[in-house]
Amino acid sequence: MRALVALLLALVVAVPALADDPEPYVRTCSTSQYGKLVPDWQERAIVAGHIAFLGGNSRMAIERFGPGMAMPLKVLVVVDANAAPRVTIAPRSRAYAALGYNGIRHNGTGVRLVDGTQSVRFQACHPDRKREPWNRGTQFGGYFLVAGAHCVHIDVATAGKVLRRKLSFGARCVRLLEAARWRRARRAALAPSQRRHRARTASGETPCPARVSRR
Repeated sequence: MRALVALLLALVVAVPALADDPEPYVRTCSTSQYGKLVPDWQERAIVAGHIAFLGGNSRMAIERFGPGMAMPLKVLVVVDANAAPRVTIAPRSRAYAALGYNGIRHNGTGVRLVDGTQSVRFQACHPDRKREPWNRGTQFGGYFLVAGAHCVHIDVATAGKVLRRKLSFGARCVRLLEAARWRRARRAALAPSQRRHRARTASGETPCPARVSRR
């Protein structure tokens, strides 16, 4: 009897998890594209493990097209070589957002949210050693379909973990965590002398000029 009760409880717990875990649309290496990226492109991207998103901001204008319709907004996805992360629209954002990486087409008048997908798996290519180190990721073009100005929450399954991120489309979204992590990594990469120079400059202290040997 106890075993039966335990089984029923497990099923009750599992059903919501299955309902929130839609089957992903798969983008393979053969559907990728390539464009030259600048060396510091990741500073403007939302990064989650092996995947990064380039596009969207709080100042962009979002046009409304009526109930059930959304504006397709370009977001370039860049995936580390050999990785296969899965991106899913979080349940809290599914009423107004979907992913348009399934070959969706539009004529500028908006598309139906249901024509997008809730989840996509991006399968990256092998690394191309002939490209610059910052340009070796696999690029996938597509859209976020968004009905109105919103912060779109996503879950990213990558490297055995699920990372939560949010992208801004015409709305102010708090990105303090990502910004703080980037600043810490940048400070750690600076040489000690550079850190001292910046600290002096910030405090208003004029750095001493370097001494020149007259010998």
